[in-house]
Amino acid sequence: MSELRILVFGSTGTGKTSLCNALTGQTMMANSSARGNTFETHTYEPFKHQDMNIYVTDTVGLSESESGTVPAADAIVQLVELLKSAEEGFNLLVHVFRAPRKTKYHDENYSFFVVELAQMKIPAILVATGCENEEPMSAWAEANAVTFSSDGCDYREIVATCFANGGRLEQIYAPLREESRTAVLSAILANALPEPEMIYGEGSDSSIEEVLVRVWNRFVEWAQLPKKYRMKVNESAYDLMIRLGVPKPVADAAVEHVPDLVIEVASRYMPPGVFQLVSTLWEKIRR
Repeated sequence: MSELRILVFGSTGTGKTSLCNALTGQTMMANSSARGNTFETHTYEPFKHQDMNIYVTDTVGLSESESGTVPAADAIVQLVELLKSAEEGFNLLVHVFRAPRKTKYHDENYSFFVVELAQMKIPAILVATGCENEEPMSAWAEANAVTFSSDGCDYREIVATCFANGGRLEQIYAPLREESRTAVLSAILANALPEPEMIYGEGSDSSIEEVLVRVWNRFVEWAQLPKKYRMKVNESAYDLMIRLGVPKPVADAAVEHVPDLVIEVASRYMPPGVFQLVSTLWEKIRR
């Protein structure tokens, strides 16, 4: 049986989790926080469709927090989780957008995931939610296709959908959800790569360190994190520890005498998120 790996992303509140729940038949709680999240990555159990096992990874994406900033430790932890989920690559990216208005967060998410993370090597489709008032729903996609292409977004297909549920309109929503699920699955099969494209590691042009530097520095700019959190190309776990405050004699001893101590040192002297980053980098470097 063949496999497809799908990464779903987009701004908070666009209906990503509702879409993933409908596709997979599984239930994850949608985020209702007004502050939003940065990267909360969850990969669903695979579901079968037309003799394929389809893996769906739901990533909340760039936050729309009121402050415009994200705690560095939280951001690093979630970015590492995102890269872990990408270890086997993806066949398709699904960008979720809530009609009718495109915001700056839409373009930022596209730039981060399609351009920076995937380097334009993985095809993307756009799923527009909130189209229940269009008759037929596909009319919205036809009317707005030029808007997205003229803004520099290269989508293989735009799918207009409704994944709303519950309340007094549930009898109306239910058939629209099923219609939407069918349309999205059809778009996935039509546009997904036959084999997953690796984002890093063997079979790709980048190491995990290179990808981490590239996407992390892009995120540092967006999240308005202190410049000290920018990573440098070829920066080792040791260099990063020194720059982020681990005493040099301790770092020297850890690297020279007891390599495994690097992880322990990082856990003692660094914030939880930075510890996660150093741990991931060090394990990759030692392999």
